[in-house]
Amino acid sequence: MTSHQSNGTSNGDVEAQVNEKSNLLSSPVKPEDARLMYLEKNEAASRGFHENRDFTEEPHQKGGDFLKAVIFGGLDGILTSFAIVAGATGGSLSNNVVLILGFSNIFADALSMGVGEFLSSKAHNEWVLKERSREKWEMDNYPEGEIKEMIEIYVSKGMSIKDAELVINTMAKYKEFFVDVMMVEELSLQVPEEDHKIEAMKEGFVMFLSFAFFGALPLWVM
Repeated sequence: MTSHQSNGTSNGDVEAQVNEKSNLLSSPVKPEDARLMYLEKNEAASRGFHENRDFTEEPHQKGGDFLKAVIFGGLDGILTSFAIVAGATGGSLSNNVVLILGFSNIFADALSMGVGEFLSSKAHNEWVLKERSREKWEMDNYPEGEIKEMIEIYVSKGMSIKDAELVINTMAKYKEFFVDVMMVEELSLQVPEEDHKIEAMKEGFVMFLSFAFFGALPLWVM
């Protein structure tokens, strides 16, 4: 009896797994499903997702790109506003004066921080693109040297010379792709997207909002 129950349970588990995989194969998958499967640690669902997806790129959260601007702007805003409130209160100024000083300073500083974030991100991306142009020029004029450098880098990371030569020589056939890989492996620089100016504007706007929102908190609670 015990053996029969054990076999029944085992067969039931197998049947449940088969049914689950069948449902995954028949149901349409959405790009956002990948993160949910990861959070649930559902290996079978993740496997079915990758086998049956009809899109080329797996989506990832974009909010993390703005974390630096949110944290930096928010912290700076709170400290700046707190210093103004503390100084004005210590000087026995009226609440109206403190509010006027506080909000005017927050707006000016938030605008400055936002514009500064935009200009710095834009300048950094343009510098990276100039470095990419130099790497592309070197690849056009002396591909053997660039290929040798990349092979040495991959060997230093633990790959055998034979495998490194195979990988690098294969990638080198696709020049634009290979130059982007060179940027990451040689210079540790990520090539920005074509719409990098728009992304820089978004970062500046997030910085402005973060500074203004968190900077206003000490004024609202006083």
